[in-house]
Amino acid sequence: MPSSPDTVLAGLPRVVRVADETRWRGQSAVATAVVLVAFWSLTWLLGEPVERARTPLGFAVVFLPTLLVSLLASGRRVRDSLGRALPTPRSAVHETAAASRERRMRLATVVLFGIIALLLFDRFTGGGGMMAGLVAGLMLAVGIADWRESGMWRDAERSRDARLFALVRPRALTPALAPADIFQAPNTGIGGPMEMPLDPADLV
Repeated sequence: MPSSPDTVLAGLPRVVRVADETRWRGQSAVATAVVLVAFWSLTWLLGEPVERARTPLGFAVVFLPTLLVSLLASGRRVRDSLGRALPTPRSAVHETAAASRERRMRLATVVLFGIIALLLFDRFTGGGGMMAGLVAGLMLAVGIADWRESGMWRDAERSRDARLFALVRPRALTPALAPADIFQAPNTGIGGPMEMPLDPADLV
């Protein structure tokens, strides 16, 4: 029986477009924050006991410093990574769309169950929705920073006329975006850098 492309990927390191990966991660984090805010608002409208003053305050206390730190860290990470970009390793293969969707779904499931556990803890300890505000502030800040970083990777690809990739280790849920993990491949498209089509798993 012939092997499918996803079967061939098993056990091999894969490379993914770093701009696409950070865009998806940012979109997912922002969407999660929006859902948490909607959940807290619905709980309030239904007359459940919530911390109407402390929850927005907790959201702001987490959101503002996290956003500042994330923006500064992402800019430095991009600059350092571009200065150390390496050729794509011969032992790596490009991740297929099906494998990418499966990996992202597993990552989203892990994050979702973690958030549900935190919300249940908040519920049973009488937190009044504070946990929803704290997590929403964290996710929104990280999501905005990732979305901005995605644009920085796209700009770098255009200026270098190349494509930038990150390595995903076998069974890993997300690439480690450390400076040494960024790889550069010459663009082979005609008329400048080729823009990859949006993945159907993306939110927008």
